[in-house]
Amino acid sequence: MAKIEISKEELVELYYGQKKSPYKIGKLYGCSFSTVTNRMKEYGLRPISRSIMQSKYEKQAFSGSDEEKAYMIGFRIGDLNVYQTVSRSEVIVVRCHTTQKEQTDLVKKLFEKYGQVTIGGVKSLYVNCFLDTSFDFLLKKEDGVNDWITKNANCSNNFAAGYIDAEGNIGVYDGRARFKVDSYDKNVIFWLYAWLLKNDIFCPEPIKIGEKNQIYDKKLNYKYNKDLWRVRVSKQESLRKLFSTIKPLLRHSNRLAHLNKCLKNLDDRRKARQY
Repeated sequence: MAKIEISKEELVELYYGQKKSPYKIGKLYGCSFSTVTNRMKEYGLRPISRSIMQSKYEKQAFSGSDEEKAYMIGFRIGDLNVYQTVSRSEVIVVRCHTTQKEQTDLVKKLFEKYGQVTIGGVKSLYVNCFLDTSFDFLLKKEDGVNDWITKNANCSNNFAAGYIDAEGNIGVYDGRARFKVDSYDKNVIFWLYAWLLKNDIFCPEPIKIGEKNQIYDKKLNYKYNKDLWRVRVSKQESLRKLFSTIKPLLRHSNRLAHLNKCLKNLDDRRKARQY
């Protein structure tokens, strides 16, 4: 029986380019699965992992921007669940559950250029993003900030923006603009405090506002999972400095809308003092 001829170039295109399995390639050439795998061995072609072969959607590697990476890490610590289905999987899944459509819109914008994004739900929404392993920097959730972020002003600003987009509260309350972040991430809260002071933004030292296992909703019996910490900024000039720093970096439409309302409030109060 004549040897089935399949060139190396054809195999590379079909297997690596079109992601066709050896079984499907065999059907194209009228030969068996084993014949295709034997040709691959002869050409020294390494098999693609099963998870990549089974992945339906094309994925792009992370862009490599340190600023974008810092923002994503800040947002991930605040609001994302990231995992691999198995330790050797070639697919990293980024997930988020929320009641806010603006949150799912933001997650989609962050990751849709890198992989498939699916959104579902009605009142309780979920978003799933399927990425390649260049996003392994998102796997580990840490209550802390890496030195490479802290030592770079742009990366620090982007990390802060990402975390604020996830956990921040910006708004006008009792006629006054306010900013606060409440979080279980004590080390990140104190990092934010240090970052604020470094940027000449005055704020009091963070305080613990809730104890672990303390019931905060008696009707539903909700408890704090850990100690809850708060960092806040209330003084007008400090708020103005903070908002001017983070406004170009925020990506959450609600945060930006509330920030603009706060800026208007600060301007209105300044004008009122002049009369």
